[in-house]
Amino acid sequence: MTKHRWIIYLSFLVFFFGSVFLSYSQADKIIENNIQAAGGKENLSKVKNYSFKYGTTTYYMSADGLMKLTEGKEPIITEVTLVEQDKVKRNCFNKVTELSGLQKSTYLCLAKLRCGLFTLKNFKDQLESKGLKSFGPKSHHMFTTHVGDLEVDFYLDSEEFTLKRMVLKGFDPSQDKYEINHDFGPYQEINGVKIPSSWFGSQVGTRGRNYEISDVKINQNLADGFFSKIDINAGKVEITDGALKGNIIESGFQRNMLQIATNWTDECIKRAGFKPKSKLVLQISDKEIEIDFYESFPPRSSIGPGAKFMVPNRRGDNYIIYLISPEYEKLAEKLEPLLPIRVKKK
Repeated sequence: MTKHRWIIYLSFLVFFFGSVFLSYSQADKIIENNIQAAGGKENLSKVKNYSFKYGTTTYYMSADGLMKLTEGKEPIITEVTLVEQDKVKRNCFNKVTELSGLQKSTYLCLAKLRCGLFTLKNFKDQLESKGLKSFGPKSHHMFTTHVGDLEVDFYLDSEEFTLKRMVLKGFDPSQDKYEINHDFGPYQEINGVKIPSSWFGSQVGTRGRNYEISDVKINQNLADGFFSKIDINAGKVEITDGALKGNIIESGFQRNMLQIATNWTDECIKRAGFKPKSKLVLQISDKEIEIDFYESFPPRSSIGPGAKFMVPNRRGDNYIIYLISPEYEKLAEKLEPLLPIRVKKK
């Protein structure tokens, strides 16, 4: 190679590696600014664990990268989801399963983000910078990475450096395209640390939902092994042929209708041998009430005043009893969580 060509070649290498170094330096600086926007390394390092609530779900995060979600109102806990470094386990009404595929990847990604207090510090060495991108009236620094089966895009405000949007993308043969957007609301400061006050979650093809973060607690005195235990507290179930014993999860009386959430699941129903449209006898408090059993919610025409039935919970894995009549208001006053109930074939 001639001297002239060597000079050109060396100049190219200097330019190439210099550009790469500059790119990485800029990316590192942006991530540092993102951490600073959340309160800075020193304040973030003081957070050993924290939690917040949305509705009946409590989210617990540890500095070690573990996340635990509990569902229910004390003293009732009907479901626990435990996110560890490389696995996700769920205990729902004492049925323990291990999640896989896109569902597992989603939880793993959310754990890394939330355990990093909604900064990109836990993704730092895995990010690829995509430069400035615009959505809405502002420009954002875009970074992308992969978590399990997901491609994940992050958008940081180009002025404030806070995380404004996260997009999870993947493909599932059973549901085709999988894409979930999280748009983060205004940030709130708690003990020198800033986290979003809400996020709007939407999946392609759905309306989406706004999640308001409440009851934020930092550095609680959690029990030893808290982030490894997956126990729930939803009472006990006894199953015999043609009968079920269990406990009330919660109850409420509104608009002349008493709703009673039970700790019975599909598996309980099957083992007891209940068939669709069976007549059952509910034993609760000091009353026996005849009810109908349906495998899905019945038509509106059949659930007017006087209707009494049990159906699967449309928002959970348990069964709910509906008693539609003003006469059950007094019964409602006697009901409380974990009160025993029984149902048997007529």
